Amino acid sequence: MEPDGDCVASQLGLAAFLRRQGRHAEVFSAGPFDRPETLEFRDRFRGEVRPEDLEGRPVAVVLDCSTPERVGALAEAVAGVPTLVVDHHAAGRAFGTVRWVVPQAPATSLLVQRLIECFPGRPTAAEAQLLLFGLATDTGFFRHLEQDSGDAFAAVGRLTAAGASPRRVYQQMHGGWSLGKVRLLAQNLQRARFELGDRVLVTSQSLEDLRALQGTSTPGPTRGSDEAYRLLQSVRGVEIVAFVHEEAPGRCAVGLRSNGELDVGALAAELGGGGHRRAAGYTRQGTVREVETHLLAELGSRLPSV
Repeated sequence: MEPDGDCVASQLGLAAFLRRQGRHAEVFSAGPFDRPETLEFRDRFRGEVRPEDLEGRPVAVVLDCSTPERVGALAEAVAGVPTLVVDHHAAGRAFGTVRWVVPQAPATSLLVQRLIECFPGRPTAAEAQLLLFGLATDTGFFRHLEQDSGDAFAAVGRLTAAGASPRRVYQQMHGGWSLGKVRLLAQNLQRARFELGDRVLVTSQSLEDLRALQGTSTPGPTRGSDEAYRLLQSVRGVEIVAFVHEEAPGRCAVGLRSNGELDVGALAAELGGGGHRRAAGYTRQGTVREVETHLLAELGSRLPSV
């Protein structure tokens, strides 16, 4: 559900490789594709499993999902089918027949790259482009990586040698916006405010914000963009950036980014979501104000000397 760039790229990259090996592979996603960088891939996925898909001896491969709930309604459709889980999220409820979960990996796309290279071989140029896109989106174009990331950058080198373009990936992540989306970003930034001793920046986006933009310029995908996080994280002294995004009346998605020592992935997991130490998210019932109030209470209890 709600696939990000890493989820989309790891699925498409692995499916392309399997087809090269003479296997039949279909890609599925419950969606929605509401992130700017994933919209172009939406039509390459199917939203439901048909009875004929389960004929023969099918195997389900679940990528970049830390819990079965993240698979959505598709999980019920493949219940009883042997399942391989490939992921890099440590938190969550274990599921699947066979699991390959590597928390040290910065992206599931990197694990797919390793699978392809172990055959042995290397990705095609098209597969390499997908896998570089997945790795770049899950690492914020590598800004979330730490000093022990030599293996990841070596993998990037192999992908570019196979034909992947970092410039094109950056354009996929940050280009092609509508004017409405730019205006929405400007509104998100203008609304940002300090909390908890100026160590936390909070911003939000409501359904009313989207309605106000309709008729002027269609905003396109409406989930909080990485661009908003990048700009807010650049503010001096900020340890946590929180983006509360109203998805439906009474339900909000919360995105978290960390500049400091607080593990937002662990916090998100406690609140029913997941992610990584530097970037994570979860969904919570309530209005924007209610969700913000709850989040600030949680952050206040975890940030020392606040």
